[in-house]
Amino acid sequence: GANLYFRYWGKARTDQESSDINYHLLPYHSLDVAAVASAWWDSSRSLRHHFSSARGSLSEPQLKAWILFFISLHDYGKLDIRFQCKVPGVWKRLQVGLTEGVEIPSIHQCKQYDHGLSSLFWFDQDNRDSVAREADGWSMLEALAAGEESGGLSPHWLAWMRSVAGHHGFVHPGIPDKPDLDFPSTLPRALADNDKAARLQWVHDAAGLFLEPVGLTLDDTPPNPSNLLAGFCSVSDWMGSRSDESLFKYEPRADLDLPEYFESRRMEDAEQVLELAGLRARRKPFGGVQRLLPAEYQPRQLQTLVDELPAQPGVTVVEAPTGSGKTEMALAYAWRLLDASLADSIIFAMPTQATANAMLKRVEHLAKVLFEDNPNLVLAHGNARFNEDFSRLKTTGSTCQGEEAWAQCNVWLAESRKRIFLGQIGICTIDQVLISVLPVKHRFVRGFGVGRSVLIVDEVHAYDAYMYGLLNAVLDAQREAGGSALLLSATLNQALRDDLLASGESTLGSSPDRPAPYPLVSWSGERGRVQAYTLPQEQLPEQRTVQTECLYSNDLLPDSALCQRIIEAAENGAKVAVICNLVDVAQSLYQHFSQATTTVETDIFHARFCLHDRLAKENSVLSHYGVERKDHGGRILIATQVIEQSLDIDLDWLITQLCPVDLLFQRMGRLHRHAWRERPRGFEEPVCTVLMPSSTNYGLHGVIYSNTRVLWRTAEFLKRGTEVVFPRAYREWIEPIYQEDAWGYEPKDVEKGFSDFINDNCAAKQIAQRMLRDANNMQFEDVETNIRAVTRDGEMNQTIVPFVRTSGGKQLISGPVYEQLHERERAEAISMNSIGVSQKWGYQWTETDDQGRGWLELKQTTKGWETAVNRYGYRYTSET
Repeated sequence: GANLYFRYWGKARTDQESSDINYHLLPYHSLDVAAVASAWWDSSRSLRHHFSSARGSLSEPQLKAWILFFISLHDYGKLDIRFQCKVPGVWKRLQVGLTEGVEIPSIHQCKQYDHGLSSLFWFDQDNRDSVAREADGWSMLEALAAGEESGGLSPHWLAWMRSVAGHHGFVHPGIPDKPDLDFPSTLPRALADNDKAARLQWVHDAAGLFLEPVGLTLDDTPPNPSNLLAGFCSVSDWMGSRSDESLFKYEPRADLDLPEYFESRRMEDAEQVLELAGLRARRKPFGGVQRLLPAEYQPRQLQTLVDELPAQPGVTVVEAPTGSGKTEMALAYAWRLLDASLADSIIFAMPTQATANAMLKRVEHLAKVLFEDNPNLVLAHGNARFNEDFSRLKTTGSTCQGEEAWAQCNVWLAESRKRIFLGQIGICTIDQVLISVLPVKHRFVRGFGVGRSVLIVDEVHAYDAYMYGLLNAVLDAQREAGGSALLLSATLNQALRDDLLASGESTLGSSPDRPAPYPLVSWSGERGRVQAYTLPQEQLPEQRTVQTECLYSNDLLPDSALCQRIIEAAENGAKVAVICNLVDVAQSLYQHFSQATTTVETDIFHARFCLHDRLAKENSVLSHYGVERKDHGGRILIATQVIEQSLDIDLDWLITQLCPVDLLFQRMGRLHRHAWRERPRGFEEPVCTVLMPSSTNYGLHGVIYSNTRVLWRTAEFLKRGTEVVFPRAYREWIEPIYQEDAWGYEPKDVEKGFSDFINDNCAAKQIAQRMLRDANNMQFEDVETNIRAVTRDGEMNQTIVPFVRTSGGKQLISGPVYEQLHERERAEAISMNSIGVSQKWGYQWTETDDQGRGWLELKQTTKGWETAVNRYGYRYTSET
């Protein structure tokens, strides 16, 4: 009979007042989703640009027609009795005459039925058997079989169908071959024939609705689909499923005209839902980098290059010193690309949660310069929901209207980690971007968000071989989508720069003997050719000299004389920091200084605090050592690498253990960071004291920084003189220290260490490649523990939750008893009270929960929270 697909429901829910089941017919739901996609497409030139790379010789209306046609088939697998009988009352009401005397599928068969995977399975099965097609009168589908000797569908058709059928989280790499997807032999064949006829009718009528008006038919072959299609379809499906009293109301009538229905939903509901979801990017015309600066500032250094850079998709590497205005330069260039309709949004990817939090503060007031109305800012990392600034933005987005809510976060965007990149500005940790190429559920939604954005990766030097393997895959996907990326660093070596640019040529033909200029902007476009942009003499950064002092010991620890100097410096008003490579060394030094002096305060900051205490420590460090500090007295800060990246602190004197040269320079960036600040007597010039090993046995420092050749070479450079001159040191030191060729006189144990490092790097890259391949064959749930597991290589942290057992239950470090918390409060309490420790500590915990967290029972003593488990003793204090 005609229009069989009107006898199938697509959405259903029980009315809470009457207990009646309301339902929405499947063809209408399919057109709701297509209507959202159509309205979004029409409103975004950027979106049309990103999809155009896949259109071949098609016109833009024809490309749009293919997209809407396939999106209207995204729920093809719902045209199956096993899905329909998930609500058997509705199925019986719709299929009157077919249900009498028929035994419906079992609850198990219905529950096991995956309509997303089945959409791909049935599309292939229905359209590959030419005999069945001719018997059903569907000879116009013959063309679908072209392209494979097996008689299967053309790869192009299947690629499109895979993308839209994966909207529930996983794009299947091939045709699923699962017996439970095939029609059960226990059910009457008439039911199978009915479902198939409805499916084929829907294909035919969807083609009439979308393809035929632009001169296409089912005899035509679509081009290769864009790598953004799966995400575009999935987000359109989420929005087209947001039914309420006013939007996408359920429609049970089977007599509506489909073209009229589609057009009304596109003009009304789809337009409204795009607005309500915060997906409309109304950018302001590019107004120059000056608009991003305070009124009294003029563009300087790299910021003067913004207008020279190509307004074309590409990967841009920006190398310049700390404090040279890289962030404003990157934001201004991103604004140019937005203005050219090459992107709809901006994503900042930061190395740590602390740097992401700081960037949110920095960018919030700039959002209104780039966008009209209420631009959405979204913060994304494992603990973003505890960030007070982000919570305020979410509250603003849900309560304020008009001018008052100039920078907000739409609650719908913020309530799911899958939607984090769909606002106008996203600020996240790098792992949230890397997930877009990894085997995590709905990764393609993140990929869609990244692809339609200008991706800005800060501190790009800060990662390991495994993460670079993943980042290169992200950049490849960005190029394929016609997107852009900016990679920022002060301390990048040539080999890594060329690798990130994906170019066969070195920037400006540079070599270790003839390094490239510095600062430098390198741009690589569609053909991989690198264009380099340098600064005129008058815009070069001012020369800055840091005096160095090398002190030697077997364990890289300060001796008694240095400790006394540190105390005296603090007593004379200096802000002094000692940066350690290992947490236990920092704890030991903190204990020493706390006991050695009562005249000045000593602070400690490292990564092995629970979040509740770490946030307090971070705020304390910024208040005492940051740019806006109020106190003027001296203090001593004992810290680890956590203050190395983008934390805006200003020190009068720095003592650091030896580390690789690029990280050493990052640490030096905390020294006399703000030239205008008045210094205590004796510290008018910046001095960095480096604790050096007296041999090439680096111990655990060589485990933390496994490239021992770089450690040794850094030490050799430090021995050559007593000063480091910036900015030229960024090239004169980093290039030769990181060059691949041996110097010829490295000690044998250093060369052995380097050989082991190379082998480990190769293994890490292979793991990354395997993980990228697995992205097409498997999926993990999108939860924080899985994200950490797939985005980080090497020794993974074990998360433990310390507690004291009380009569009321498990009391957590910050005070609450876990069992007495409301269900919605427990996840936050665990996040605030858990600690990351080394996997090598083993599994000594009282119990392990379903997230893999260890619960460690402790007892309160005068020294803190303590316990002994087997051979190990554990103590936690909020102080150390």
